[in-house]
Amino acid sequence: MVKQKGNSTRCVHAGRTHDAATGGVMPAIHQSSTFAYPAMRKAPEHIYTRISNPTRNALERAVTELEGGSRTFAFASGMAASTAVLELLEPGDHIIGPANVYGGSFNMLRAAGEARFEVSYAHQNEGPQALEAAWRKNTRLVWMETPSNPLMHITDLKAAAALCAAKGAISCVDSTLATPLATQPLALGCDISMHSITKYIAGHSDVLGGTLTVSNDDLADRLLKVRNRTGGVLAPLDSYLALRGLKTMELRVRRQFANAQQVARALQEHAKVSQVHYPGLEDHPQHELASRQMDGFGAIVTIRLTGGTEAPERMLNALELFTIAESLGGIESLVGFPPRMSHSAMTQEARQAAGITGNLVRLSCGIEDAADLIADLRRALKNA
Repeated sequence: MVKQKGNSTRCVHAGRTHDAATGGVMPAIHQSSTFAYPAMRKAPEHIYTRISNPTRNALERAVTELEGGSRTFAFASGMAASTAVLELLEPGDHIIGPANVYGGSFNMLRAAGEARFEVSYAHQNEGPQALEAAWRKNTRLVWMETPSNPLMHITDLKAAAALCAAKGAISCVDSTLATPLATQPLALGCDISMHSITKYIAGHSDVLGGTLTVSNDDLADRLLKVRNRTGGVLAPLDSYLALRGLKTMELRVRRQFANAQQVARALQEHAKVSQVHYPGLEDHPQHELASRQMDGFGAIVTIRLTGGTEAPERMLNALELFTIAESLGGIESLVGFPPRMSHSAMTQEARQAAGITGNLVRLSCGIEDAADLIADLRRALKNA
């Protein structure tokens, strides 16, 4: 067999997803909740879709291959996948989360802290010393997000994973903004790589889902029991759509990354923009780390405006190509105002500590022509 090296080749062929029964180049959508036994005491390969489904398995094989892991589990949403990780812990265990984190993840960790666990936060972009300072005797999970949403902070995954391994804690990374093509957390020593496949993997704003890819069979066995017990699995049709999107991921995200780089540079010197958060810029605090750890710098550009508290709304309402919407990672460019949208679940104090201020605008660059996106932003910024 020809050794597959290029990412486009890997995306198209990962998981060997041809339909075995018919030879279809795409797997069938097995829209069945249960599967027939040939006879009593002769169980079929698939018994019940909560446990396994041929279409979902095809997606999981493909993601596993791209992530370089032991096994992948697909869930009904990114938050369902994230919450499943907490089920690996015992009551009273301590979790360290990132100070700058997606609002839904903050909400999850806050609820976990109010219920069964102890939760604290660290500015993980400041290096392993920030984790060391937050560590407790009962720390059992370090939840990371890199690049972070929305400020694009970068965490040193290799150093953090080594610390977790030495101290006996699980290292889990929300790598959604990096995609499996730009960062491979498991290769850097992390235990679990999480993706909201709603974003770049599916890529067309028509699927809700999440995945967890684990580094070893022991974690795979434990997570399989969690998913079978909690039942938040990805449906067959959504699995099919996500796999279809995955096959063109390399082509899409490279265009999005390139667009984001051009947008970030164009906005650096704009009079209405006081700061641009993008790790591909040389003045980003973790640019050197991102250059080592990532193959591409992502498609999210977050800016701070110089105007007052009404400036973001005026700018957003004036945009034409950027659509005001929650989420990110689709082929169309989206724009959001984190304090009132993606991070509204955070307390005011938490947003302030994370640097999510009232002049912050998050841009998710799509696959349109970069020149058109820049022109749209420049025109809208006249209103800011």
